[in-house]
Amino acid sequence: MYFRRNGNYRATLANEGVELMYLHELLDAFSIQNSYPSIQIRGVETNSRRVQPGDVFFALTGHTSNGHDYIDQAVAAGAVAVVGTQECTLVEIPYIRVADTRKAVALAAKRFYNHPSSRKVVIGITGTNGKTTTSFLLREMLEKAGKRCALFGTVHYVINGKTLPSPNTTPDSLQFQRLLHESEDDVVIMEVSSHGIDQLRIEGIEFDFAVFTNLDQDHLDYHGTMEDYFEVKSRLFNQLKTEGTAVIWKEDVWGSRLSGQLKTRGIRVLEVDKRNLEDSLQSQHLPFHNRINAELAATIAIQMGCSKEGIQQALHSFQGVPGRFEVIEVPNDIHVVIDYAHTADAFNQVLSSLRNLAKGRILHVFGFRGNRDASKRQAMIEASLKGSDLSILTSDDRNGVSQLEMESQLDKLEFTGKRIQNRTEAIGFALEQAVSGDWIVITGKGNEPYKDDYEAPCQSDRETVEWYQKQEKIKL
Repeated sequence: MYFRRNGNYRATLANEGVELMYLHELLDAFSIQNSYPSIQIRGVETNSRRVQPGDVFFALTGHTSNGHDYIDQAVAAGAVAVVGTQECTLVEIPYIRVADTRKAVALAAKRFYNHPSSRKVVIGITGTNGKTTTSFLLREMLEKAGKRCALFGTVHYVINGKTLPSPNTTPDSLQFQRLLHESEDDVVIMEVSSHGIDQLRIEGIEFDFAVFTNLDQDHLDYHGTMEDYFEVKSRLFNQLKTEGTAVIWKEDVWGSRLSGQLKTRGIRVLEVDKRNLEDSLQSQHLPFHNRINAELAATIAIQMGCSKEGIQQALHSFQGVPGRFEVIEVPNDIHVVIDYAHTADAFNQVLSSLRNLAKGRILHVFGFRGNRDASKRQAMIEASLKGSDLSILTSDDRNGVSQLEMESQLDKLEFTGKRIQNRTEAIGFALEQAVSGDWIVITGKGNEPYKDDYEAPCQSDRETVEWYQKQEKIKL
């Protein structure tokens, strides 16, 4: 018997349903021919601190650390083989050199855990905006129909009915294969980020359905251009199973382009457009952009045998997603919306949805993150100024950028609204300005906790709103 550290147990291999394996069988997964048939392995690991006797250690090279520096530690802990990309002649156990360790560990994990995605219905959802809401709506529809669903995404993970924290929208490939193996769920729904695709976190996962919500300017600090961003997103659809289906929001120009490419390749494509919203779902109680997410989810649910009546019941019972168009009612007929929107297109969608709801004005509080795509900032400002009656520019996570430098960057933008650098003060100002019938929308953070310290003793946008409601100086 061997165990995982950090409180996660690892039962015997027989009990886990993982067959005992030899090194050559594992290496066959990424086409490495070798002469180590008699070495039995008991696990795959990428963190030297978690290596147990019998594990194969994969030395990954990251932005801040190099796994090759920890090979001795892994060997001392009982690793029986090491896989890496650099020259290594000082290791007494087998050292297998590969061109790409991330791809190798993904394929090795798939082999070690016996191809877990082939035994489930796996649904991947990608796009700049709407991944989280679409995944939550789909899970609601399928579970109402009696299908047990695992969920991987930004808010949290759900596996075998248990909710787990979400360190990343898309888990790393080894963790992913392990969790898929441990899942007893019928269906696996996952948000697939562009970083997750590019960093090979979903390598080896086979999808029954792949969803494209939209593409808007974001993450260009990482991808460089919109063309590169689109190319990465489109790779998800290369991992569809033979009979897999793509579900695409065609009204997006990038979605229409992707649909054409996939059809040319003979892949089954189901397109969703505005006519679907008008003709099918009775989802008028949802904001418009959420109706798009609902239609994408319903398209898959119907393919999986769910009835339209059951889908309608799921829509009406849906409680929403934490931090996604989350409405807080405060006194005097004032409403506050907390949303994760962080692109110009997302601003347009949220603010236009509010315009149909608000009796009075729309007050918009938003900020920019440090060390992130700065090229989208002016477009976000213009969307806010156009869609709101009062635009309040504040701070978001600075990510190591000094407040002075952030202010200097903001000075170069064309903005005619109100600037308040302290996020909690900006929210307080919006609450002070609001009158009966007004809607305040606070975007960018959703349900995420603050990384920076602010004036009010609060850890999130919701907590800040609730804190100000208790202050006598705010007359609500």
